[in-house]
Amino acid sequence: MKRWIERALNIQPGDLARSLLLSSSLFLIIASYMIGRIARDALFLARFRAVQLPYVDIAGGVLVGFVVAGYLRLARRTSLRNLLVGSQLFFATNCGIFWMLANFYHPSWLYPVFYVWVGIFGVLAPTQVWTLANSLLTTRDAKRVFGMVGSGAILGATFAGYVSVSLVRAFGTESLLLVMVLLLAICSVVMYAAWKISVGPTEAKEGAARTSATDQKDVQGSLRLIFSSKYLRAVASIICLSSFVTTLTGWQFKAIAKEFFPHKDSLAIFFGDFYFYAGILGLVFQLLLTTRLLRRFGIGTMLFVLPLTVFLGSTSLLIWGTLAALVFLKGGDQILRYSLDRSTVELLYLPLAHRVKLQAKWFIDTVLWRLGDGLAGVVVLVFATYLHVPPRQLSYIVLLLIAGWLAAVFVGSRQYLAVLKELLNQHRLSTEQTSTLTLDRSTSELLASKLQVSDPKEILYALKFYGVERAKTPHPAVRTLLHHPSGEVRQQALVILSASGDTTVLPTVEKMLKDPEIAVRTEAMLYLVRHAHADPLLMLQELSEFDDFSLRSAVATYLAQPGETQSLETAGKILEAMANEEGETGQRARQEAARLLGDLPDCFDPLLSHLLEDPSKDVVREAIHSTGKLQKEALISQLLKQFHDPELREAATQALVAFGDSIVPVLNARLGNSGVPPEERREIPAVLTGIGTPAAAQVLLENVMEGDTALRFRVICALNKLHRDHLDIPLDMQMLETVLAGEILGHYRTYQIMEAISLPGGSEETVSAALTDSLKQELERIFRLLGLLHPQVDFYAVYLGLQSKDRSMHDNALEFMENVLKSALRVTLVPLLDGRVTPKERARLANQLVRTKLETREQAVKDLVSSEDPWLKSCGAYAIGSFRLKSMAGELEGCLTHADPLLRETARAASLRLEAREVDA
Repeated sequence: MKRWIERALNIQPGDLARSLLLSSSLFLIIASYMIGRIARDALFLARFRAVQLPYVDIAGGVLVGFVVAGYLRLARRTSLRNLLVGSQLFFATNCGIFWMLANFYHPSWLYPVFYVWVGIFGVLAPTQVWTLANSLLTTRDAKRVFGMVGSGAILGATFAGYVSVSLVRAFGTESLLLVMVLLLAICSVVMYAAWKISVGPTEAKEGAARTSATDQKDVQGSLRLIFSSKYLRAVASIICLSSFVTTLTGWQFKAIAKEFFPHKDSLAIFFGDFYFYAGILGLVFQLLLTTRLLRRFGIGTMLFVLPLTVFLGSTSLLIWGTLAALVFLKGGDQILRYSLDRSTVELLYLPLAHRVKLQAKWFIDTVLWRLGDGLAGVVVLVFATYLHVPPRQLSYIVLLLIAGWLAAVFVGSRQYLAVLKELLNQHRLSTEQTSTLTLDRSTSELLASKLQVSDPKEILYALKFYGVERAKTPHPAVRTLLHHPSGEVRQQALVILSASGDTTVLPTVEKMLKDPEIAVRTEAMLYLVRHAHADPLLMLQELSEFDDFSLRSAVATYLAQPGETQSLETAGKILEAMANEEGETGQRARQEAARLLGDLPDCFDPLLSHLLEDPSKDVVREAIHSTGKLQKEALISQLLKQFHDPELREAATQALVAFGDSIVPVLNARLGNSGVPPEERREIPAVLTGIGTPAAAQVLLENVMEGDTALRFRVICALNKLHRDHLDIPLDMQMLETVLAGEILGHYRTYQIMEAISLPGGSEETVSAALTDSLKQELERIFRLLGLLHPQVDFYAVYLGLQSKDRSMHDNALEFMENVLKSALRVTLVPLLDGRVTPKERARLANQLVRTKLETREQAVKDLVSSEDPWLKSCGAYAIGSFRLKSMAGELEGCLTHADPLLRETARAASLRLEAREVDA
């Protein structure tokens, strides 16, 4: 029964208990408030004219500031429990005193005082419930629960209307005050139970409950806080203008109603009937539509509904001026204000920090709300009392105020998204700082810190980040390392400075030719030959010995330089001898030869091709760099083969990027060729990103629907980076939208498959785990595509927020998604991201979206094996063997010859399991 109720109300398990307590509290308070309003309006209008109402409205607007200031001082001196329970008992006592005075003494001052008291009570009491609800719920919780909580308010107003009519007919208007005493006494008990829920078993809730009362600041502090925030100013404007308009239309409602119902009890009965029927309609709207409308259209759109409805009502009253037009105006306001609008406005507070929320909300919902009442009182006093403007004509002023209200709503909805975005960006920065060391930004700081230690290994660890590809502008601290006690450190520092072409250390390097370490002397000689064009033979005669490879390298460099001493034939023979030197002792010579070929004239192609096949990876890496420098198109195929080696991929990528647009046709042909080894195809997108031209972008777009999901992911990632770095390059958005739709349907299909695989008859955890990995990859592809379609939105921050274990952050990210996505996309995508939607529910949604259903496990496995994605095919092949599906042995035949090695091995293992079953049988 409980679960059935939760489904009917569109809430999650666990929401019902706290929803009932909050809803009951609001029911009792709003019932008391509405009964009080009916009584005060009838009693006041029975003794005073309608044009005198502005005086009590203004008095209420002024006094509420003093009352709230006193309330906040009391809040700092007591616990939340005492504040919640004590407030309701205090209000109940007040009602008892008012009843005694009205029933036995009838003082004339009582009715204006009671009128003002009801207004202040209507500000403080409901705010206590909503503040407690805000401290308990996240944005997503609130979207589900606020509909039910708000229904308590509407049900309370309905109940108040029905009870008021019955009691007035039987006992008179004054009897309503005794009902308020009873309701508020019961409310104190319910509020105590709600407080116990708020402190709960967890430390977090306990702390929030304790500070809910004590974190309140003074009125001046709240005012400063609101004016310092553009978002809070917008929220405050919405509340104040909303109150302003409501009070004005409320006065019109009372004044015109008094013309039709002059007697006290008949007026009370009319008010009671009105609130009863409006409450019923509001309750139906709240339970059936509020949550669904909020989820479908978001807060931004729903904030416009009430002001536009009041606009239509005021226009109709201005045109026709009938009682029906009056009921339509006030009825639309009454129905929407306590259902859709109240839930929507309360959601505006949820992204705020707990401390800010408490301090700002109390001030806005009390002082600024009653400020709107006071301003409305001033308008009525001026125009109705002194200028004798008929109540109907005040609609002109209402329409003008609605224009300002709509402007405030527009700004508030925009700022709501800005606040959510800022929260997600802060979470992203925090995540990156704690989990990732971004090399490009932190290498200098890392090196500087390592230089403070004495261990040479620590310094060498830092220096390794300064490879040739990163040594464009070395850190100034590298130069100081030329004087370090460790010869290995001095040598590595000199290598970096030489690679970067730093000639500021030339005098120091000349002195290093006499260094006690031969390796340092060798690097010093190579540096001087390369950058100072020194004669290596003269250095050899004047100074001590050098490594043999360095001497030959220096001579070859010297002979290859243009001038009288140039002899390319001799330099070539020296390099050939170095390139063919064998053994470990020859590795350094081959490596030096490979490096030199990139700096010397382009006439040694055979040597470069030979060195690209060298058994030493260090030699091949230098040859790759040289090939890229020279842009040797004849050696492209050899560069592509280097993608098979993880240690050489980065060097090969950078070398291919150096070719620019000239290599794009070759890369396009290999990227789209399924016969090319996967290792090569999956690295090509990174090369195209590095090239970063419109031609490269076009190749990526042409392959964005690639069946191999690992390759498709690389293509999408490449498009992300290329579009981020080159916003001027246009992308085919229609194609990307098509790919996104396919990814979302594929994601739903995976849930269908998981559900079918777990059907009765035994399930396989390994298959489910593999499919879970696939779901994560699919989700990342979806977010990367969203980033391409909406570059103005930081979807990476949203993605991190959704992965967060913090429920508030997860819900903020989901709320942001709901407000920035188009309606059609929001309906299909949000259920996939909401952590409270179970896989079974997603599979049920998939059955509605995907035309074909999976009735059996065999159908699910067949769907996996028939996929173009090698990973999913591998999952299917594994499932055939795991579930011993002999009837699907034929599907394994094609997998055994597939290009993907993982799929081939998985199919082979599955075949062996099927054969083993036959033997057992």
